[in-house]
Amino acid sequence: MERRSFLPLIVSSLIALASCGKKGPIEPPLVRVPQAVEDLVLIQRGAAFLLTWTNPTVYVDGNPLDEVTEVEIWMIKEDRKAETGPKTWTAEEFESKAELLARISKDQFAPLLPRDATTKAKLVHSHALAGEDIGQKVLTFSVRVRDLKKRVSGFAVPSSLEALTPPFPPRNVRGVVFEDHIQVSWESPEQASKEAPSSKTAGFNVYKLDGENPTSPLNSAPLKTTEFRDKDFSFGRTYRYFVRAVLETTPPLESEDSETAEVIAKDVFPPAPPFGLTAIGGPGFIALSWEAGGESDLTGYTVWRREVGKGDFVLVASLPATDSSFSDSKVEKGRNYEYAMTALDGTGNESRKSAAVLGTARDDSP
Repeated sequence: MERRSFLPLIVSSLIALASCGKKGPIEPPLVRVPQAVEDLVLIQRGAAFLLTWTNPTVYVDGNPLDEVTEVEIWMIKEDRKAETGPKTWTAEEFESKAELLARISKDQFAPLLPRDATTKAKLVHSHALAGEDIGQKVLTFSVRVRDLKKRVSGFAVPSSLEALTPPFPPRNVRGVVFEDHIQVSWESPEQASKEAPSSKTAGFNVYKLDGENPTSPLNSAPLKTTEFRDKDFSFGRTYRYFVRAVLETTPPLESEDSETAEVIAKDVFPPAPPFGLTAIGGPGFIALSWEAGGESDLTGYTVWRREVGKGDFVLVASLPATDSSFSDSKVEKGRNYEYAMTALDGTGNESRKSAAVLGTARDDSP
């Protein structure tokens, strides 16, 4: 009897089962678009507008974005209309009227990194204002980015500012070191009142260059005076300060930087003299005690002695800062002695002498 093969039958059955499912529309391939910049900030400093933003790190679908290769900066310039204020632009309106201002490639990102940036994705771009724009124009900016495959993001929410006349920077900035602070002072800028908006109140912001270019002032609010006390310092270091005049607009408008004042925080301040010094006479010795000094850089004490009514004080002992007592056995019984002490710090500064005390070694012999 002829043996029939079942293999073709099995294969055809599987094909028939697979073809019974419901067919849907063919989905187009997903095109990944970089996420738009979400934190664009625009301020005016001096005669320039500063744009700050963070490049996105994901696509709009949430997948990681390998690299931003280019940033485009776009701008719209309008006549100032003080009665209505800057226009609020939608992304679509902005795209239809804006002009490309600059293209920044990834090899140009490094110089745009702020000193305090915690990520290499944060950038700052400066746009110098034309003289005819100041007091006359409102400028609106937005940015968008491209990835390795030249795919472009949407525009960031546009940001607008009126180009205002900036204040001049302060003059004659100087710093003086005191024992517990550095006093920074300056002179107000010479500026005709007609050059600055009369409705704005001028103040000052103080900055300290301590290895980095600061982005925040030392003061919490604009100063109305022309001096500032910086208590956050250490002796032995060099500090540089500059000051900006500021108009209390929204956002605040700062001047260019003043000249920089360099301050060497040299410790020339002696510690306080020891206090609470007492002298008690014993058999053949005089015991001294005192209160420990409170200075953090205190390194020691010196003990001075003289016979009452005879000559100058002479050095008796040099002691570490951990000591708070001393016994002087190089004295003659029955004689009256006068004692004083000084304190020393780590840079060699010596205090004035403490108030003197009297002591007499007893003679307990029968």
